[in-house]
Amino acid sequence: MEQEVEQYFNDDILLQAATAYQIPFTSLIKLGSFENYVFQGINSHGKEVILRLTHSSHRTEEQVESELHWLSYLHKNDAPVCGCLPSIKGNFVETIQSEDTAFFVSSFEKAIGCPVKVTDSLFDNTLFYKWGETIGRFHRLTVNYTRPDFITKRPDLVEEYSKQFAPFLPNNQKVLSKVSEVLQAVKGLPKSPARYGLIHSDVHSGNFFYDEATGKITVFDFDDCSYHHFISDIAIPLYYSAWLKYDNQHDRNSFGHEFLMHFLKGYQTERSIHIESLKEILLFLKLRDCELYGVFHKKWDTNNLNDRQKGLLNEIYQRIMNDQPLIQLNVKRIIQSL
Repeated sequence: MEQEVEQYFNDDILLQAATAYQIPFTSLIKLGSFENYVFQGINSHGKEVILRLTHSSHRTEEQVESELHWLSYLHKNDAPVCGCLPSIKGNFVETIQSEDTAFFVSSFEKAIGCPVKVTDSLFDNTLFYKWGETIGRFHRLTVNYTRPDFITKRPDLVEEYSKQFAPFLPNNQKVLSKVSEVLQAVKGLPKSPARYGLIHSDVHSGNFFYDEATGKITVFDFDDCSYHHFISDIAIPLYYSAWLKYDNQHDRNSFGHEFLMHFLKGYQTERSIHIESLKEILLFLKLRDCELYGVFHKKWDTNNLNDRQKGLLNEIYQRIMNDQPLIQLNVKRIIQSL
């Protein structure tokens, strides 16, 4: 979390948040603080739940409400997601003031199952198939999602780039030019209902639990849900899986083909894949590099990078400058296998 946000967060804020959702303060366990403060706790019914605090510099109250409205829609239609839990007052979002800023608090069911790391034995073709099936269901349902007038529209992710990522890119004209080329290519794609809609946008393996007994994936962390091309929800799992599992190009390429074939077979049990969109998957792998390059420059002190951080930034920099995606896919071969 950025230092300017840390100055507003304290135990009193957390106590107010926990009290609003009847979660004993002593039961709270911190899970993360990258974009939001996230805790696990036990509510008054003895159930494990998630408590999340979002600072006003990250999202507005209306944006959080919009996220939870779509999440509730998915939950009501049997999508494998963690449902929203109401506060004592019956609200899905509670506001806690902190000087001239605020924290927007929400609570969720805890996902069933456990996380799966890329090094685990469960990280296999069976999981990839179920992963694709899960994303396919989200996309099938979101096509029929209607946002009421009183709910703020979630942002378009490409339009958000200029606010969320671009300001933090280094002042390097060659890099900025390359990033601009990728953004312009994405902006030029059609936004038909078959290709574009409201998506999770970040379903990597760190944002779901897998229950081996039932074979069910439960997805969480909808904070980044945005209007975007559906193919991005396929490119992101592919990107992170290959990136985290292998550090050389040959293995990433080989794994990428296998992952995608099983993922798409699962996806197609819920929804037909749009072939023209699939042809753009390499472009969306490049887009993720551009986004991460901005995120890392935002989150890290670039004057005090460790060796790992330097290596990651240089790796992404080289791909951006050489116009190369993380994974070099034979998209034609993949399409023929469908």
